[in-house]
Amino acid sequence: MKKLLTLLAAALPLLAAAQENPPPAAPPSAAELGDAQLSEADQQKLVKIFQDVQEMRKQNRFTDAIAKLDEAEKISPKNGLIFTMRGDIHLAPRRRDFDLAKEQFLKAKELDPNNAGPAFNLAELEFARHDFPTAAAAFRKLVADFPKLPQVIRHLALSRIVICEARQKKFDEAEKLIKESFTFMDDTPAYYFSNAAISFAKKDEKMAQEWMLRATSIFKEQQTGPYIDAFKEMRWLPDVDYQALPDPSAGK
Repeated sequence: MKKLLTLLAAALPLLAAAQENPPPAAPPSAAELGDAQLSEADQQKLVKIFQDVQEMRKQNRFTDAIAKLDEAEKISPKNGLIFTMRGDIHLAPRRRDFDLAKEQFLKAKELDPNNAGPAFNLAELEFARHDFPTAAAAFRKLVADFPKLPQVIRHLALSRIVICEARQKKFDEAEKLIKESFTFMDDTPAYYFSNAAISFAKKDEKMAQEWMLRATSIFKEQQTGPYIDAFKEMRWLPDVDYQALPDPSAGK
């Protein structure tokens, strides 16, 4: 979720999401902020709060970030981005609370049902919970419901479906989806990471590392980051943020 927040934020451009340190977002319109009655001063204040929250999230300053979002909600109570960002904080590995995160994502979806971000976040929540059948179904619905998703988001969703199928040992289905959805010439690393996922699921770590090396030799860190985050969620790659978390798949 760490690098997906910017990708999926309702009032920020989807394509900015893949950047590790994106440039400051242009102030969105009042309508995009969820309240057409907002003054220009309040719009600017809201944008500043969102930028501050993103920085606090990176620094694991969760309590401060929640307080800032509470401040934002007083300015614009119908702004779905506030609930999206609050849900992301609750889903952060060092604060993980699935129930609170889901509550916030559902509120964001209720406020902005035509935005793909909340639907992605709800699917991602089930992915982090390792409920692979539910996550795969949710990502498939996302892709079907939003056929004009930017390629960077669409490929992330499809790659996560591949992981879900592989974790269920449905390797034929996972490989079929790769063949139908990606090529090595794509502008995203989905092809390489999806193949790496199948190798990890088959416990062929050497081949998985080879696929990852191909990806990281071609694509920049901000492009590979969301895929690497997914592998950390699967406990395929070590990360300090996940060390204290139980593995939802342990013993399965």
